[in-house]
Amino acid sequence: MRRNIRKYKLELFSIALLFLYLVLGSCNNDAPLDASIRIAIDSISNAKISKARLEIDSLCTLSEKRDLPKLVDSIKRHREREIEQQLKTIPK
Repeated sequence: MRRNIRKYKLELFSIALLFLYLVLGSCNNDAPLDASIRIAIDSISNAKISKARLEIDSLCTLSEKRDLPKLVDSIKRHREREIEQQLKTIPK
């Protein structure tokens, strides 16, 4: 799971570097980016974002499947203790 998070961070970092490169590279030139470069940037970033979303969704699903039963058991045990305490206070 940590590998997936590192991979995700690396992809975001590479997108950020690409963005910075394009922004800083355009500072020296007054001409705007031509259509082919904008299309290339859009397609690369869309592909990376789509892939990152899939990975994040799968990590969340995995985390939910792993952690949810533990959380439910913990809540159930806590509630059972509360009920036991309430039953002890009832006069017989």
